[in-house]
Amino acid sequence: MFHLLKLGPVLLSQSQESTNVYLRVSDSGEFASPVFEREDAAGVQALLEGVEVSEVSCEPALEDVAQSLGLPVAHPPDQALSARAAIATFMAWEQRGVAALGADKALLFVQAATEFWDARPWEHWDDSQPFAVTLSGVHARTYEGSVFGGGEDGGEGMALYEQSGALQVLMELQGQGKARAATSLPAIAVTLDHRPAYAVEALAAAHRAPRLPLPLKTGPSGLSVPSTVEAVVLIAALRAMARLTPSRREVVSTLVAGEEQMAVRVVAPAPRVRN
Repeated sequence: MFHLLKLGPVLLSQSQESTNVYLRVSDSGEFASPVFEREDAAGVQALLEGVEVSEVSCEPALEDVAQSLGLPVAHPPDQALSARAAIATFMAWEQRGVAALGADKALLFVQAATEFWDARPWEHWDDSQPFAVTLSGVHARTYEGSVFGGGEDGGEGMALYEQSGALQVLMELQGQGKARAATSLPAIAVTLDHRPAYAVEALAAAHRAPRLPLPLKTGPSGLSVPSTVEAVVLIAALRAMARLTPSRREVVSTLVAGEEQMAVRVVAPAPRVRN
């Protein structure tokens, strides 16, 4: 069985115009090449090429077109929703300039971000409290970690600073109004963004965190994309942070980067005391 789904509207990068993306996904989650069209009828008809109509169903968002073409309407299975979420995430990564990390990393970030989102560690710690993060193995090093979120505008995420004492420096710079200097501190991070809407909606429909995980790297030269190893470290750290609780303040997360196995150990400070 093939399931026809819609993704969008997607803002085109070279203009202010938008389009929709139409997907044909099998029961197992395999998908055909996406179709870009502005109208549902054109998108669905393009997806019908090469398949038997009797083997196709449309998601409820395409009900009007389905009725006009005599196609059944049904809620897609989880595999189809997961495939759409993966495609949406990678499309958003392409628009944000981080697609070089690869589709496999995008999937791992989505999984880790969902664990982090469900655990909501920012409810126990704030962004001024340093976490001790130790990476062992061939790429052994230490980081000073921080979790953030819970504000009115969201902004959830995690940062790993390369230098000990970086959080104290960050707070001082922010207090002095030196925002640019604060963002030049060497670090790797993941932010959970509420944009673009098409990606967030696809992730939520697939029962993932309703946020786009966006890996980034900061330093004196500005924003850049983390390396492959740094991306894997971020994924492992997200998962470790998700397993922390006020009564379980030390977690080790094992990971594989290429042929090397590493472990990320995270030790949390005492939880924040609420008034």
